[in-house]
Amino acid sequence: GVVGCSRAVTNNGWRNHTDQVGQTGTRIAPDLYMACGISGAIQHWVGAMASKKILAINTDPEANMVAKADYAVIGDLHKVVPAITAEIRRRRG
Repeated sequence: GVVGCSRAVTNNGWRNHTDQVGQTGTRIAPDLYMACGISGAIQHWVGAMASKKILAINTDPEANMVAKADYAVIGDLHKVVPAITAEIRRRRG
């Protein structure tokens, strides 16, 4: 997998602009896009909408990305993501 981010993340200097997904960043089309804490602003959506499946993980059930995603988990990404990765590791053996 590859890490992408929102404009807010690059604006804060936490990731390089080359990692930004969106209208002014990179357009992506993975088999699965895990949108963790992404609100779903139209600019970000333009960069991610070609993804085959989208899993939104967000504490806000009203977030645009939650509504647009194929799957959504309402919860804290710091709890949900470790649970998902643990389950993937368990299934892989």
